[in-house]
Amino acid sequence: MRQSTLAVLSWLIVFPVIYLLPYAAEAAGAENFPRWSMAATGIASFVAAGVLSTVLMPLNKHLLAWRKERGRDIEAEERYETASGMVRLTPNDEEQDRH
Repeated sequence: MRQSTLAVLSWLIVFPVIYLLPYAAEAAGAENFPRWSMAATGIASFVAAGVLSTVLMPLNKHLLAWRKERGRDIEAEERYETASGMVRLTPNDEEQDRH
């Protein structure tokens, strides 16, 4: 999958876990577990998502190789996409982008 998709997927996995962690600790009997603000939850989830993305990177490389074997080369497809995600008919060449 694309790097941006991996990052978003990692954040979507991590955010609910971090958000619900104080409630799960309370249900488990840990009465002194601190509750934190939504801002702290957001910051912690972005940091943990970065760590999870790094951990999932080898799995992503394996997935890209598996898809390439079956005729779907994501890295080659990205050459035809603009920065906004639009698909072009011609590949993005670095020299064309400089002019």
